[in-house]
Amino acid sequence: MYESTFSEEWSQLGRDEAVERAYALGVAAACGHDNREEYEAIKAAADSAYDRSLIELSFEQGKSQALQLQSSGSDDEHIWDQLVESSTVELPAREGGLPEALAPADLLDRFGQVDGPPNNLNKPSFLVRDDKDNV
Repeated sequence: MYESTFSEEWSQLGRDEAVERAYALGVAAACGHDNREEYEAIKAAADSAYDRSLIELSFEQGKSQALQLQSSGSDDEHIWDQLVESSTVELPAREGGLPEALAPADLLDRFGQVDGPPNNLNKPSFLVRDDKDNV
């Protein structure tokens, strides 16, 4: 599977290509075509610990997504085609754009409706001078 799409003849990989290859290797591993030597070579070629982490995460993501598709009854070729070979990835559309946690807070909607400063911003009575108390 992996060998039909990616060449194993490389001497150096950029971060994006390494992550893409690691993802494909994860998909292939879930489909029973484990290529541990290539995976270890890609990790060893990484420039930093951060890049190695991205490669590991990408591998696990590919493996996880392939296993999910397998559990729904998809065959290995369909899984490979859907996850690796397809050039377009269809993400579910979100209504309203942002997830609910990132949507503006309700308090911000009322900001323009307040006339003048809120009452709780007035000075406490012991800080207010009365003319009769000033001698």
